Amino acid sequence: MKQNRLYLIAVFLPLLVWSCGGKDPLPDLIPPPTPSGGEQGGQGGEGGGGDTETHPWDANRGKKVYPSGTGWTTTKIEDGITYYTFSGTDPVTKSPQRVFVTDVDLSNTDYSVKLALYDNRSTASAVMKDKKAIVTMNAGYERESIVIRVDGRTAFMMPNSTIGTTGVTNWKNEGCVMLDGVRDVRFDYTGRDLAYQDQQRAYMKLAPTVPNLLSSAPVLIYDYEPAGETFTTRYPKKFNNSEDAYTHQNTNTHPRTVIAKNEFNHLLLIVIDGRRPSVSRGMSAKEVTQFLVKNFNPQYALNLDGGGSSTMCVQGQGDPSTHVVNYPTDSDQVSGVPDHSGERSVPTFFYVVKN
Repeated sequence: MKQNRLYLIAVFLPLLVWSCGGKDPLPDLIPPPTPSGGEQGGQGGEGGGGDTETHPWDANRGKKVYPSGTGWTTTKIEDGITYYTFSGTDPVTKSPQRVFVTDVDLSNTDYSVKLALYDNRSTASAVMKDKKAIVTMNAGYERESIVIRVDGRTAFMMPNSTIGTTGVTNWKNEGCVMLDGVRDVRFDYTGRDLAYQDQQRAYMKLAPTVPNLLSSAPVLIYDYEPAGETFTTRYPKKFNNSEDAYTHQNTNTHPRTVIAKNEFNHLLLIVIDGRRPSVSRGMSAKEVTQFLVKNFNPQYALNLDGGGSSTMCVQGQGDPSTHVVNYPTDSDQVSGVPDHSGERSVPTFFYVVKN
């Protein structure tokens, strides 16, 4: 009986807290519970614990890396915001790639980074106009699979245990990104090595402690560990379906959307085109992890919804009307040449505004 009472408190207390909302600063986070109910060491928020062992990736600490060389261009958008593009054969994947990266200096108080949720969906260019943003980028997977908390309100708590109607076990909540709605952006590995129900319980505990949270998978880089390289060893093939975690992230290469941050408080918003082998093949989870380590050396990186949803808008760049800079896979391709049209309507976006 005592155990039942404790279980009810653990499950329903967070639900009561959700309704309180609030925009307090992001707290120091504690590790999520393990399936046995204990504490899982080495996870938690940025700087929240971790082992004392040394690893090969520790050599990347303290290194500032900026992309350069053949295929890279650099454009200053405003003070504190730099736009990088790559077009050519990438040395990591040894394939044609097109990459679009916006670097936001979070130490610059002129800007705020925000998360938006649209109940009826929207497009990156429409959000850019609606929010008067400098940069917009698509964000999360389908709402029914993930955790979404915006402006102190938890809208979705990974309600579906499977991906749509496929029957594939929901694997899309390995980690999350949290924002205070100004310039504090943090990453967490809450769902690492947890089954669906244990992930859900962990997020029920974590979500009410922050104003904005979006879960996703795979975690590509966590405190320099290149976790995306081994994602598919943790999720071996189980289903004969394109939504199978192994197939989705390893067998197939796709357009990619990624959010990352380096040790020097710079946020990276990243879109990689794909599904056009002659100009941009796209990348697997392992490849995009290695690409990021080589060209940006972020301390944290989280894979978001890619494929046809991958879209970025940057002020003054790309299409003169919409400011879409990449080439979405649903573009009209007039005369067989991909253009900047073809944006998909999706529910969530990251965007940067001037204060």
